[in-house]
Amino acid sequence: MATLVDPIGRKIEYLRVSVVDSCNLHCFYCSPKEACRPRTVRDQLSKEQIIRVIAAAAELGIRKIRLTGGEPLIRKDIVEIVRDVAQINGIEDLSLTTNGTLLAQLAKPLKEAGLKRVNISLDSLDETNFATITHGGDIKTTLTGIDAAVEVGLTPIKINMVVIKDVNDHEIESFARMTLEKDIHVRFIEYMPLLGQEASWKQHFLSSAEIMSYCASVAELEALPEDDAHGPAKNYKFAGAKGILGFITPISQHFCATCNRLRLTSDGKIKPCLFAEDVVDLMPALIAGQNLHPLFLEAVSRKPLHEDISPASLGGVFGPQGMVDIGG
Repeated sequence: MATLVDPIGRKIEYLRVSVVDSCNLHCFYCSPKEACRPRTVRDQLSKEQIIRVIAAAAELGIRKIRLTGGEPLIRKDIVEIVRDVAQINGIEDLSLTTNGTLLAQLAKPLKEAGLKRVNISLDSLDETNFATITHGGDIKTTLTGIDAAVEVGLTPIKINMVVIKDVNDHEIESFARMTLEKDIHVRFIEYMPLLGQEASWKQHFLSSAEIMSYCASVAELEALPEDDAHGPAKNYKFAGAKGILGFITPISQHFCATCNRLRLTSDGKIKPCLFAEDVVDLMPALIAGQNLHPLFLEAVSRKPLHEDISPASLGGVFGPQGMVDIGG
C-alpha cells in the first residue's frame, strides 16, 4: 500500500477538498460582504476533475476525504460527487462540512450516496444573533438540517462553533449543555484573524483556556483519551453526558506536529499548510491529462514543520482571502 510521508516523517492520509468557493451565508469572519470578491463557478474544478484528483491521491495513500467549501451543498452535482468519491478504491472515510441550511433536502440522498458523517457550522443558537453573524441567515434551516442528518444516520454529528468575544461567547454554556442529553460533538474553535482582520481579531479573540472555563461552569470536565492522534480537537465530556466537547486551538496551541492533511482549493491548488502561502497548482496537469502523482509528492515535500501563526503573521498569510476562498 502506497504512503505519503513528509520530510519530518508525518504520514499524510487526509485531503480536504473544497468543491466551491461560494456560500449561501456570509459569516463576517469567513466571507464578509464588504470583503468578498465577485464569485463564479467558471474557474471551479469540475466533478470529473475532482474525482480524478481524489483518485490520484488515493493511489498515493490518502484514505480520508472531507468535502468542504464555501458551502458544498450549493453545488448541484454534490450528490454525484459524493457517490463517485465513495466508490474510489482506498478511500475509507468520507465526510462533509456544511452550514446545514440545505441538509433537510439532501441528508438522505447524501447518505445513500455514501457520505458517512457531517460537521455542521453553527455559531449561535439565538435566531437574532445567528442572523447578525451570517448577514441574514435563518437558523431554523440549519436546525432542521441537523435533525435530518441525525434521522438518516450521518453521525456522529459534530457542531463547530467559532467563539467570538462580545458576539457569541455568552452562548458557550448553552452549546456545552447540548451534550448533556444529545449524542453530539460540540467543538469550540478559536477565532482566527482572516481577511486581514487583525484589528477586530484583537477585540474578539477568546482563547480555548477561557472557553473551557465557561464550560466548566456548567459541570466538571473530564478529559477523554485521544481516539485520533492527528485530530485538532482536545476532547472532554461532562460526567454522565451523552455527547462530547472538543476544543480546537489554532492560535493558542498549534497542532502542526501531528498534522496529516493537505488541502485542495476549489480552483485546483494544493495547499501543503493552511497557514502558509505556498501552493502547488494542479490545473495545468489536469487540463493536459498528465499524471498528478509528482505534484502530490511535491506538495508533501513542501509541507512545513510549523508556521508562525501569530495574529500579525496570519493577517499577512491570508491577506484578502478568507476561509471561503481556501476551503474550510
